[in-house]
Amino acid sequence: MGILSDFEDRIGGAIEGMFAGAFRSPVQPVELARALARAADDGRTLGVGTVYAPTAYTIALSREDHDQLGSFRATLGGELATYVTDHARERGYHLRTRPSVSFVVHDDLRLGRFRVSASLTEEPEPAVSAARPGPAGSDGGAGLATVTMSDLGHDVVLSGDEVTVGRLAECQIHIADVNVSRRHAAFMRLDEGWAIVDLGSTNGTRVNGEPVERRRLHDGDVIEIGLVRLVYHEPRG
Repeated sequence: MGILSDFEDRIGGAIEGMFAGAFRSPVQPVELARALARAADDGRTLGVGTVYAPTAYTIALSREDHDQLGSFRATLGGELATYVTDHARERGYHLRTRPSVSFVVHDDLRLGRFRVSASLTEEPEPAVSAARPGPAGSDGGAGLATVTMSDLGHDVVLSGDEVTVGRLAECQIHIADVNVSRRHAAFMRLDEGWAIVDLGSTNGTRVNGEPVERRRLHDGDVIEIGLVRLVYHEPRG
């Protein structure tokens, strides 16, 4: 009940705060959360050594409930997505991207009734995204150091003097993982090669399984930041 209680506390705070008086629908947030958790359990699929949970959730409401939720829908959807993320982590499910929760109107539903559906996105966006620090040229990055990232379909080129990694969207390598600090670590250019530097993160940075504050990188080193593994590659050619 821990994550459900946390969800109720966050929703209660929102209702008592800026949305006070706006939440009049008989559809209760905690019931939606329970229904989404069941949909995640029912929709899970088994991969090679991994259980994948759905990431796209749709909540169908009556027109009256949909209208009464009003501007609270965006806040509620975000909190429900966080709850699904916590539920998946608690059950050991893998999420290919942060869950999304959307609301639609089904005219066959009566006031206070709802329906939940869930699906795996056919072309999921990875939980890890990376801004391109600079053009790699037509050779796809030859002559530049790169990192291969778990759940990302291409290597990330390291360019400039510093490439930051963290949960903030402005980080060159953005990782949407609650285990990652806002500005977690940075790749720093040296006279020859690169180093990884921990930026005072909460959960630390590891290289080849060893916690580090700063480490000169060598080809094939594995950097662990949150749940993401990054493999460093020296320049080719």
